[in-house]
Amino acid sequence: MAVRPLRAKFRRVHGRVPFTALLALLLFAITGAHGGERFGGGEHFERGWIAFDSNRTGNFEIFLMKHDGTRQVQLTRDPAYDSFWPKPAPDSKTILFVRAPAGVHDNDYSKVTTWIMNSDGSGVRQLLPLGVYGWSIQGHPEWKPDGTKIVTIGGVKSNSQIYILNPDGSDPVRVTSNGSGKARGGTNIDPSWHPDGKSLLFIGCPMSFCIASSHEIYRINADGSGETRLTGDQVADYDPYYSPSGRQIAWLRNSGGARWGIYRMRLDGSGQQPVIDDGGINSKPTWSHDASAIFFHRIPPNAPAGKLFNIWKITPEGKDLIEIITPRPPYVSEYPAVITH
Repeated sequence: MAVRPLRAKFRRVHGRVPFTALLALLLFAITGAHGGERFGGGEHFERGWIAFDSNRTGNFEIFLMKHDGTRQVQLTRDPAYDSFWPKPAPDSKTILFVRAPAGVHDNDYSKVTTWIMNSDGSGVRQLLPLGVYGWSIQGHPEWKPDGTKIVTIGGVKSNSQIYILNPDGSDPVRVTSNGSGKARGGTNIDPSWHPDGKSLLFIGCPMSFCIASSHEIYRINADGSGETRLTGDQVADYDPYYSPSGRQIAWLRNSGGARWGIYRMRLDGSGQQPVIDDGGINSKPTWSHDASAIFFHRIPPNAPAGKLFNIWKITPEGKDLIEIITPRPPYVSEYPAVITH
């Protein structure tokens, strides 16, 4: 789940935390449960750890945890911001993330900026400030698998484009075009890399005017050539990601109303089938390092009052659905990203 203002995605579905949840949150803070310990000297984050964000402290901050939900470590600590969308670098030494003013979160990408920090939470610095390169929005940064480039979205809300930049945020090169060198029409969002770093997936529309149901998945070479449409289902598709082997693609599909499912398909767009589409809100898939599981954030169908995202996992075949952070806490945990190297 990425640029929600571009597509009316269950806007603020997690909503306000009710009073009873606030009491529970206080108890969690007192006991230390899920509180997120401080980074300690000698801590080592290995392949399979998960970066995510959570509002357990009041605003959204970045955390790390083991794949089973244990050893939660808080990395960012700045109440002036909502920090979210963490992306560990391929060498695991740094983490990309985005920020908006506290209370804005992912509801207004015109207020989002892009940041980087060391994997222990130190050295926080801004890469892309507001208005950089004349863009009015930015977001959804993703590391190239060899760590030499970043892909992100930038531009104006009605005609965002896909750009590749250096890791320091310099030298943006537009990937998306209309075939004659000009910017591609419509909103172009949700870029992600093939494991070999030679091509990308992104979400675009077949025409220059976009509505939610016209968002489809496209593949494109990193040099902007070879654009190929992979879906034609006339429903809202978002956040496509290759499996670590590059043999499958998992993505998010709006099956109607507040029903969001995670699907998978082959590289050519064939063999589309649900991983989970149970009437709940299942969002932002990320593959485990060995492709044995897909992590995502979720609100189950018929969830109790509060409707708060938590992090879950499931096999690509749709088996063994497991909630990762338990017991289910009275705050949001979302946008998981697995350390894969």
